[in-house]
Amino acid sequence: MLQNSKNRLFRSSRTKKRNGGFTLIEVIAVTVILGVLATMLIPSIDGAGAKARDAKLKNDLMTADQAVALYKLDKGTLPPDLQALFPDYLKNSDLKDAKNEPLVLNKDGEKYSITGKNSAGEEINSNAIPAGTKNGTNEPGNP
Repeated sequence: MLQNSKNRLFRSSRTKKRNGGFTLIEVIAVTVILGVLATMLIPSIDGAGAKARDAKLKNDLMTADQAVALYKLDKGTLPPDLQALFPDYLKNSDLKDAKNEPLVLNKDGEKYSITGKNSAGEEINSNAIPAGTKNGTNEPGNP
C-alpha cells in the first residue's frame, strides 16, 4: 500500500514536470513576434519626438512674438533682444528651438521676426506661422 502511494506520487510529479513549461519553438515564436512589433513601433516613436519638438518651437515662437508685441506697446520700441523680456513679459527664460539653441530676435526698423530651427534643421520664422493665429491680426509678428 505504501509502495503504491509512492509510485503514484512519483508518477504524477514526473507527469507534471513533463507538461509544465514552454517548448523551444514557442519561446522562439514569441520572441520573433515581439521583435516584429518592436521594429514597427520604433519609427513612430522617433517621429513623435520630432513632432513634439516642432510643436514646442511654434508655441515658443508665438509666445515670444506676443511678448515682443506687448513690450513694443508698453515701451514704444522693440526690445534690444529676447532677454529684455524677462521677467516682466515672459516667465520662462528657456526659449529654445528644436535643436536646443536659443531663439533669435531679428529687427528691421519697426518690423521684427523671431527665428529658430525645427527638428529637420530648417529655419522657422515667427512670420511663417499661419495668419490669424496671433494677436488677431492678418500679419503675424507685426502688430
